[in-house]
Amino acid sequence: MKNLEQELKNYYRNKRLDSHRITAIQASVHEVGRTRHSVSYLIPIAAAILLTIGIGLWVHISTDSSLTHQVVTEIGDNHRQHGALVVKSDQYGVVQNALRELDFPLQPRRDNLVRDFLLIGGKYCTIQGSQAAQLKLNHRKSQVIHTLYVLPITNSIKDVEPGVYETNGVQVELWTDQLLLYGLAHGR
Repeated sequence: MKNLEQELKNYYRNKRLDSHRITAIQASVHEVGRTRHSVSYLIPIAAAILLTIGIGLWVHISTDSSLTHQVVTEIGDNHRQHGALVVKSDQYGVVQNALRELDFPLQPRRDNLVRDFLLIGGKYCTIQGSQAAQLKLNHRKSQVIHTLYVLPITNSIKDVEPGVYETNGVQVELWTDQLLLYGLAHGR
């Protein structure tokens, strides 16, 4: 076995690489080093970009849900106040005429709201600083009083998420139709 090892050493000791092969190997080693060096700069840059995007998305999502929460809470608070109506009527046209400052239609386009609820009357209110209509409705079957809020979609509320929410015992359904935001509240 020692003889074989000695023979292998002698054989390879006499072998030499051509100088152009040595130069090529050295060049490739330097290329790998340069590539690793340039990639090492990209990793922190990519991490910073991803972190910035992540923070931006988190802020956007938390702002949107916070705005929706604020609108739902404000609608729930207004619903519980039971303030006096400016006009009492079961006709949307009469209420619309009495609330002249509102330049948007009050009658909802959802057929079931008109069919299932009797309009009692309405008044002005504000939601997130935007002027809105607050309409009192009586559910024809259950006789439960609901409050319908109608307001134009502005930049301050455009990111409100439609859905059904609950705040302090008041259920609030939010939806949009054309350029209007609706909120239907009932409970407590």
